[in-house]
Amino acid sequence: MPEYQLKFTEEEEDGDVSRQRTLDELHAFIDTMDDRPLAVVTLDRRQSAQWDEDGDIDYQDAYGRQIIEQISDDETETLVIRNCDGLPVALAVLDGNAGWQGIGIDERLRFEIAITMQNDETEFGIIQQ
Repeated sequence: MPEYQLKFTEEEEDGDVSRQRTLDELHAFIDTMDDRPLAVVTLDRRQSAQWDEDGDIDYQDAYGRQIIEQISDDETETLVIRNCDGLPVALAVLDGNAGWQGIGIDERLRFEIAITMQNDETEFGIIQQ
């Protein structure tokens, strides 16, 4: 399985500047996904709840690795993982020799990124999983 690393974006408490910096980072990541074959995976209700849990088990890493293993083929190059409500929780892109690189989406930014992704999905080659 290719290496999978999930980077986390979190809003800091110091307001608009931090929020905009985080959004800029997410938008730049989305730009790397343009015109590349996309898989969209939706978590079920239990997985969605566990995704955001803090605890002994890192569900984001565990589910991310399982999903990458399932969608890795010679075609898929980008991935959107959505929760059961259809909001994106993580994005990933196949990065040549580096394997799969991912970015997690803070809960407070998911709706805004969902709108961006909805607008941009017409530019991706979508492969529903």
